[in-house]
Amino acid sequence: MEILPTLELQFQDASQVGAKKSPLAWHGFRVEHVLLTTDEGYDFRAKGDSCYLAYHELMLTDGELKMEGLPTLAKTQLRDTLTFAPEGCAIEGWAKPARGENSYTALYFEPDIVSEELGERYACANAAPFAYVRNAGLASTMIKLRDLAVRGDDDPLYAEALCLSATIELLGMRPSREAAPLSKAQLARIQDFIFANQHRAIGLDELADVVDLSRSHFSRAFKATTGVGPYRFVSDWRVRRAQEMLRAVPDQSVESIAQAVGFASAGAFRRVFQQFAGTTPKQYRRQQR
Repeated sequence: MEILPTLELQFQDASQVGAKKSPLAWHGFRVEHVLLTTDEGYDFRAKGDSCYLAYHELMLTDGELKMEGLPTLAKTQLRDTLTFAPEGCAIEGWAKPARGENSYTALYFEPDIVSEELGERYACANAAPFAYVRNAGLASTMIKLRDLAVRGDDDPLYAEALCLSATIELLGMRPSREAAPLSKAQLARIQDFIFANQHRAIGLDELADVVDLSRSHFSRAFKATTGVGPYRFVSDWRVRRAQEMLRAVPDQSVESIAQAVGFASAGAFRRVFQQFAGTTPKQYRRQQR
């Protein structure tokens, strides 16, 4: 998979690494959480074939941002703010971080691929750039993407859904009409696919391909059919399958059950299990005795 270009940081002290990056990539999307490890000043710049959306958790003592279509900005209180640059929009500037923890999370996406996903309501080509604005809904989605990048144990189904959600929120779009539900035959094919691939992570694009739909169309059609999104449906199915195994095979380790039902790690399994079952796998097993 082609890795999308990212914002380039150049620290004034060339010997400083200065930042710790946690990148993840899926079809048409890249998420990168960048934790600054120094208060050394740095220059930054970007101009690529991808769109750029950033959620800032930054405090500066000084700095300047220049972006095509916007006046030069010199704000320093950047926590919980968002910046967007459409395709081909140049960004450059410099920053001097304040002492303390500073980071940002960036979502890069390919306009052509996302256009295919969202269809005629896609409007990124006409979207105006903005910098250091606040929007609670979009910030909440970006925080979820940040947590995903920091953990590193990504579930592609969850990740792709979050990326699409962030893009739709960014563009202020909502479906013009309810998607038609899946047919019984289509839903059966999806369920068969999940069962056959229960031992591994499943991508949203894979599920959509089973019924020959785009990821966005599939997500809406699936929710119209089942009442929940694909990620919740698959996660609930995995947890119920894990509960069966915890009851039936009391000596099997939690780690091996996590692997058998498709979780990337035991930590991810425990987190999702507790979210859906209200208890940890070990507590659940003890309750069944």
